[in-house]
Amino acid sequence: MTTDGAQKSSAAPRRPGAPKRKERMKREDIVREATKLFAQKGYDGASMADLAEVVGLRKASLFHHFPSKDALYGEVLAALVAEVGASIARAQMGEGTFPERLDALSETLTDTLGSQPSIARLLVREALDHGPVMQRSLGPGIQQVLEVARAFVEAGQRAGAFDERLEPAQIVTSLIGVHFMPFAISDIVERFTGTSPFDAAGLAARKRAVVAQVRCLILARP
Repeated sequence: MTTDGAQKSSAAPRRPGAPKRKERMKREDIVREATKLFAQKGYDGASMADLAEVVGLRKASLFHHFPSKDALYGEVLAALVAEVGASIARAQMGEGTFPERLDALSETLTDTLGSQPSIARLLVREALDHGPVMQRSLGPGIQQVLEVARAFVEAGQRAGAFDERLEPAQIVTSLIGVHFMPFAISDIVERFTGTSPFDAAGLAARKRAVVAQVRCLILARP
């Protein structure tokens, strides 16, 4: 029989060298935190040591998930492009008239960009820097997303719903600015409008504005 002071702890001791609980973080959790860090500091400013500290991992454990910063950065950007591309594809393949699908695209893409403050900022930053990931692998993915958007515009023009006088590639180019820039420069937008585009009220106002502006830009005039 043991005394109170000699009672054994019910929790089993951690084996020497066994990872702490935080070090069992899922890969997608690491990518999410890395997205925020890269958006704040850019590729050159963010280090794997910074990320290891943020997620509570040893640096060696982080390299177990991702062999290099390049690999992690590439996965972060590819995931963002895929998310934006999926939003466009859902609207393109959706039901309804072309104006209704255009509204759905505007709303879905605005919701996607407004759901994570890092998405627009990081993609715009990488496009401006034109870094190695953009040159090697991300560029073709972005090009594919833009081609899907152009095909949607062209189909709407053939159906007589979108203005046939407009160049499809130029329409898509304009849509990049309409959708991405307010979220990429959210601090400026908040000071100007008084509301962050990531707040519920600001996002709702931005969605209404985008739907109306894109309709004016694209729809065929009677």
